[in-house]
Amino acid sequence: MTTCALDSSAGALIISDIGDVYINYDDLNGFKINMIRHLRVKIFNSTAFDLAKFKLMCYKSGDLEEKYTRIRAASYNLNESGKMETIELSKDNIFTDRISNKEKSYNFSVPNIKEGSVFEVEYTLTSKLFWQLPEWEFQTKYPTLLSELNVAVPEYFIYKRQMRGYISPSFTESKKDARSILFSDGSYTETVTYSEFVDKYVFINVPALYEEPFMNDISNYTAAIEFELAAIQFPRNYKDYTSTWDKIDKLLWNDEEFGVPLKRGCPLKKEAEVLKTTIPDPMKRMIAAHEIVRNSMKYDGRNSLYLSKSLNKVWDEKTGKSSDINLLLISFLNECDIETHPVILSTRENGIINPAQIMLSKFNYVIAEAVIDSARILLDATDKKLTWNIIPEACHNGKGRRVSRDSHLSDWVNLNGRTPNEETYFYQVKVDSSGNIKGNFSLRLSELTAVDVAEKIRNANTEEEYINEIEASVTGMYIDNYTIENLDDRTHPLIVNMDGGFRHSIDESVKDVIYINPGMGALIDENPFKAETRMYPIDFIRPKINKVISMITIPDGYEVAELPMSINLGMSEKRGYYRYNIVVNGNRIQLSATLNINSSLITFNSYEELRELFNRIVAKNNEMVVLKKI
Repeated sequence: MTTCALDSSAGALIISDIGDVYINYDDLNGFKINMIRHLRVKIFNSTAFDLAKFKLMCYKSGDLEEKYTRIRAASYNLNESGKMETIELSKDNIFTDRISNKEKSYNFSVPNIKEGSVFEVEYTLTSKLFWQLPEWEFQTKYPTLLSELNVAVPEYFIYKRQMRGYISPSFTESKKDARSILFSDGSYTETVTYSEFVDKYVFINVPALYEEPFMNDISNYTAAIEFELAAIQFPRNYKDYTSTWDKIDKLLWNDEEFGVPLKRGCPLKKEAEVLKTTIPDPMKRMIAAHEIVRNSMKYDGRNSLYLSKSLNKVWDEKTGKSSDINLLLISFLNECDIETHPVILSTRENGIINPAQIMLSKFNYVIAEAVIDSARILLDATDKKLTWNIIPEACHNGKGRRVSRDSHLSDWVNLNGRTPNEETYFYQVKVDSSGNIKGNFSLRLSELTAVDVAEKIRNANTEEEYINEIEASVTGMYIDNYTIENLDDRTHPLIVNMDGGFRHSIDESVKDVIYINPGMGALIDENPFKAETRMYPIDFIRPKINKVISMITIPDGYEVAELPMSINLGMSEKRGYYRYNIVVNGNRIQLSATLNINSSLITFNSYEELRELFNRIVAKNNEMVVLKKI
């Protein structure tokens, strides 16, 4: 195969992904969970090489832990003589990464992956964490011929099952089998018979799940099945495993790698005393404490809920996971007499939290929530480029959960924030008789929009390289001078001021008719929502404001022959609107165009309305002003 019949643009095809999950009994271990996965993949091009990289997470609770065994992988390629060449994974190339005392991963890559390779992977997971039956994804960003899951559970284990995603199984099958356990201690033998419930879920010819504009992480929309343990019911012995938030709060506060260190002394006692003495204002003290942790600590890129070492060691070594840094921040803020709570969350890549599922394993990140007067302020100290008022974009993922020692304060916390991402363009220019334009331009950005652009500027070799990118993005634009303000301060807008213009005429001859787009390249001129239908929500992360203000002076001896009409467009239930107002005042054209998306999340039911709004915006924004020589 050189291409995929299901999807000719696909970089790979998942030939089969088959899982067998079952709970069986042996005399040595009693009941335990087993999962065997066997995956076969065809690689078409290098865009899919990441499919051959694996990070198998496993967890530990007390003396109980998950283990991966019998990890096998091999690649198959045709050599120059047309014979198949098999390269198997060596055990020496399987690496264990200890994330915390509760989490570790087995990491490996299938060897010798090339364009045209076929590879397969097989591994077994064993576990006695019955509350954590492995979930299964039937869909990925690559097409799949067959994805199948078989689940066999004894009658003693009662699980809630939740299917997610936007496609249904090709078929399912359920049956009940009789099983027995033979107990023997040499003097007597006893046989116990029980029922085993077996379910099969089969998906055939599964389409790839493609990312679309303004979409949360793709993992939130994959077809998958999750399991939640409700109870274990042996004869004359019933135990309810239905969790509550109150149980989870107590579990976390009594955990040696979460709540217990927060109850102990803070390693920054001296620093806290200095701040309490020198900064009486609690808001300013909070900002100063955040800056000390943020500027001192180095984030190693790993996420977790739990400490990987003591808080004293975290501070001494000045490096750690997100949980190390942010739990240190929480401890420090409380030591500074600022009421602060942990807020646990799931990052965008980890998946959005379903509030109906009370499962601690779904969370993978912790941030701080400081309380000053009536204000509740979310803080994260992992990114040196973010000031106290902005948490990383990865954390903007629906709701997190406040974990308080006072159960009355534990509750859901909105992570996305209400302050809109704002982008404002201001142009003050003059048009000459040849149609060329010259003047001043400014770009003002706030919140996450400013974070993204500041990162682009920092990633460029020089600031001038970024300015050159702006020039290249608009036909005929040139920039003579520029200044950039507040590049590293996200408490203020990022401002880019430029002097320059647009060359629309090479010969600079006097024109009888001049055409001008009053938005000067800043208006939305292409609809990002190209698909006719969409099954997934539109996630803007924050409310969104986009403004363009133009002040255009026309040349002497010309008049406005044609002017676009002003319009007001809106969505139902005040989800968003577009205001385009343009007037002529003497020899000056004034434009004010504002797009306001009031909701950070718009459901797929409103997609058609949103798409039509953008179609009309694009049509309006492409209209021209016509100047005519008198």
